[in-house]
Amino acid sequence: MSERATFPPRSPSPEPSFWIGQGNTAAPGATGARDVLAALRAFRAADAAMRERARAELAVNETDLVAIRHLIQREARRTPVSPKDLTAHLGISSAATSKLLARLTRTGHIRREAHAVDGRVQLIFATPAAHQEVRRALGGVHERMFAAAEDLEPSERHAVVRFLTAVADAMSATKTDSASHHGGSPTGVAAPSGGTEAVPGHSTT
Repeated sequence: MSERATFPPRSPSPEPSFWIGQGNTAAPGATGARDVLAALRAFRAADAAMRERARAELAVNETDLVAIRHLIQREARRTPVSPKDLTAHLGISSAATSKLLARLTRTGHIRREAHAVDGRVQLIFATPAAHQEVRRALGGVHERMFAAAEDLEPSERHAVVRFLTAVADAMSATKTDSASHHGGSPTGVAAPSGGTEAVPGHSTT
């Protein structure tokens, strides 16, 4: 007879237990730190789901989608992208980049051109079809996200930017940095629902 895992009884508290070791210190009825982080967790789950829908619509994998969107963003800034640039942005090997480019060329998502001055350098561009597919998959979502940001008061935008910047710094910190900041071992925080990203650190915005 196999042993069955046992778990401690559930806490009677209605508060979520996602944020390990942290209590909600706000007054009853007020928005506490855990409420803010729970909203952030919900956003990250929705963000992951949005990427998955876009990935499925374009019939590409996560890294391919990040690459296509990077090319489109760089084209909007009129900044050309070389295979070396893309390798650095994605954080993958040159060999993996070569396979990615061959794959996206076959699917009609990118085109390649020789540099106008240095013909030895290859530049990469998203095709009109890729632009259209990304707009169809993400354009409406981005418009609604921008509208939500515009709906905030200037002071609220400042607070949101300050908070998200601090969260990004916290998520980027190493264990040593966290231990030094807290004066001991860092507080454990589980990964949000929605799965891990194929290319860490790349958001959809």
